[in-house]
Amino acid sequence: MQSGKQKRAAIMVRRKLVRDQMAMARIAPPPPRPKGAVTVDAAHLAPYSNSYGVPSFVMRGYYVDLAFTCRDCGAHQVWTAAQQQWWYETAKGYVYSSAVRCLGCRQQRRRALAGSTKQ
Repeated sequence: MQSGKQKRAAIMVRRKLVRDQMAMARIAPPPPRPKGAVTVDAAHLAPYSNSYGVPSFVMRGYYVDLAFTCRDCGAHQVWTAAQQQWWYETAKGYVYSSAVRCLGCRQQRRRALAGSTKQ
């Protein structure tokens, strides 16, 4: 038969074990970074503050290559991590935007828009 003091000590030991197990589950190591990933420098991003939340690449901590299909010609392209870093951090592009046109279609669209504004 255990005294009240002994029961309380056993309960406290069980509680500490459960707390330690829960803490270890929360501190799971992050998944390994994919090859070719580029680290995000959040200090260089354009300011963002809205109801959309934090962009996924900021939460992840790195940029990864993103495949997309050109909106105009339908070509399959890859928006590389280095290109994303330049767009978001150097050019201060909108953090919720992504590539939708290939290089050739972007250049053609710029020429068409520049030609229509000169008239």
